[in-house]
Amino acid sequence: MKQHPQAPARTTGRRRLATLATAAVVVSVAATGCTTGGASSGATAGGQVSTDTIRTVVNADPTTFAPVEVRNADDYTFNRLLFSTLVRRDENNKIVSDLASKWDITPTQGTFTIRSGATCSDGTPITAGVVAESLKVFASPDSKSSFRPLVLGDGPATITADDSASTVTIKLAQPWTDLLQGLSLHATSIVCPAGLKDPKGLTTGDVAGAFSGPYTLTKKQHGVGYTFTLRSDYKTWPAYENIEGTPAKTIEASVNSNASAIANELLTGTKDIANIRGKDTTRFDGNKDFSTAVIPQGSLYMMFNEREGHPFTDPALRKAVAQALNVTAFNQAATGGLGELYSSFAHPGVPCSNKDTSLLIKSDPAAAQKVLAGVKIRMVGAQVFGPNGAANTYVAEALRAAGAEIELRNVDVATWSTELTQKIDGWDITVMGGINAGGTMNGALSTVVGIPVEKGGLNWGGAVNQPVVDLESKAMTQTDTTERCSTYQDAQKIMISDAHVIPLSSLPSQVTVRSGFAMHTMNGQPDESTMRITK
Repeated sequence: MKQHPQAPARTTGRRRLATLATAAVVVSVAATGCTTGGASSGATAGGQVSTDTIRTVVNADPTTFAPVEVRNADDYTFNRLLFSTLVRRDENNKIVSDLASKWDITPTQGTFTIRSGATCSDGTPITAGVVAESLKVFASPDSKSSFRPLVLGDGPATITADDSASTVTIKLAQPWTDLLQGLSLHATSIVCPAGLKDPKGLTTGDVAGAFSGPYTLTKKQHGVGYTFTLRSDYKTWPAYENIEGTPAKTIEASVNSNASAIANELLTGTKDIANIRGKDTTRFDGNKDFSTAVIPQGSLYMMFNEREGHPFTDPALRKAVAQALNVTAFNQAATGGLGELYSSFAHPGVPCSNKDTSLLIKSDPAAAQKVLAGVKIRMVGAQVFGPNGAANTYVAEALRAAGAEIELRNVDVATWSTELTQKIDGWDITVMGGINAGGTMNGALSTVVGIPVEKGGLNWGGAVNQPVVDLESKAMTQTDTTERCSTYQDAQKIMISDAHVIPLSSLPSQVTVRSGFAMHTMNGQPDESTMRITK
């Protein structure tokens, strides 16, 4: 199958508004009028924006700046500013150029022609050899990337470069039809030679020449904020369509997890673009100085630690947890009732996501009590799921009401992800927020089954479940969409009916953008490299 890139992204003055969460959304507003409570940074007396800076917010410090190590939403945010990938996913999952100008793809191989004129942040030309060396680090069996099997499958991959032809070839050990889409993922971002020479410095963001993307990291203060500066020599932007406006010379990203405080900053003119959740999203209803788009920032579901020695290797206990919960009450605690109730651990916009609600285990607190009474459970939850971790508190109280002995720790998202992936024996249950950056059913499955994180996979819970792994491998050989979805449906049936996961709801996030600025959201996920000043 031969793929060709789309036409280069074009700048337009057209105003576009938010659309459905599973479609691509561009958030922009005409650059007229003042914001409620104050003018924008650099605003003129007439209220029009005059600035070269975009001020935004992240919920927590990134856990890493190294692409192969990315885990959390804030890692993804900064990655898109600092690094380029071979391809990107545009609206409706169309694959378009980033560093690759064209490509030839089969189920077992991909050959990519590298665009001319691309350079690293220290001026080093990005050749086919530079790209290949970066991808070899990602593809190595010793790679720190849990996304490796999601992109390349379970076997080894051979990566070669031909600098005279400007091509990079990736050969796979077995058919893997997600290769092309996988190469749009943040973890496959191209690291320049200076970054490969200093892995520790790359992780902390301290290698100035490591970056292949449009910005460099010029200032960082843990827990406070980060400053990114546009490269004057950067020309090879991703070939997205309909990108409007001018890239900011400076992006200032502060750290703040409080949705009310972030909303205040937007409304008083001290922030320009931010994602907010919960009831504070309604504060922008009818405000013509902002445009908004609601996106499914994550899929919320219960995940169990199914490693040996943990209570939830017992399917009866897992099913009892499902019976103890009321998904409507959970959604109220997690999102203020704004989330969509899910019938899978993948959001409905993911191709082949389950829609059969009969697979879900029905709430039955009385039945749950007969099984859970006296069971000791250690729960670690991320505070971002509901105000002060209200989603986790609801789950803990529901299980406590069923007679279980619960130890709940509500922690910040960086601590939560670190503990669940690196202190694997210290927890039994968690509310998971699956981001599924690749937008595929394979991506959703990889977080709940197969290779566990301690062995280099994406699976936080450690459930291997060979029948599901076999179905996943089968799907990777099927090019017929109907057949592939049937295989994925069989896999989801096992995971949901046996309560390896308990689907709950979406975690909606509102991308909120001040007049005079814009940012695109592709397939339900924001791309911070598309932040623009439109006036």
